Amino acid sequence: PEKWPHSSSMSNERVDAEAVLQELLRQLRIDAGLRQSDVAKQLGVPQSMVSKYEVGERRLDILEIRALCDLFGVSLTDFVIRLEARLRREQ
Repeated sequence: PEKWPHSSSMSNERVDAEAVLQELLRQLRIDAGLRQSDVAKQLGVPQSMVSKYEVGERRLDILEIRALCDLFGVSLTDFVIRLEARLRREQ
C-alpha cells in the first residue's frame, strides 16, 4: 500500500499532486464556461476563495469538491478518475 508523506516534510510527489488537482479544477471550470466570479456567486463564497484553491493557497474538503463537480456538470466519480489519470501521467 502507498504510504502518506511525512507531515513534517512535503514530498515532491505531494506538491505535484496538488498542482495536478489545482489544474484539473481550473480546467473543469473553464470547460464549463465559468469564470471564478461565476463559481463564487453560485456557491455563495467570495471570488478570492475560488482563486485561492486554484493556486493552492486553500485546500478543499471532499464536500466542497463534490459541490464544484455538481456545478461543473461532472460526477465526483468522473472527477476522481480524471485526477488519477493525470496523476499517473505525471509519474
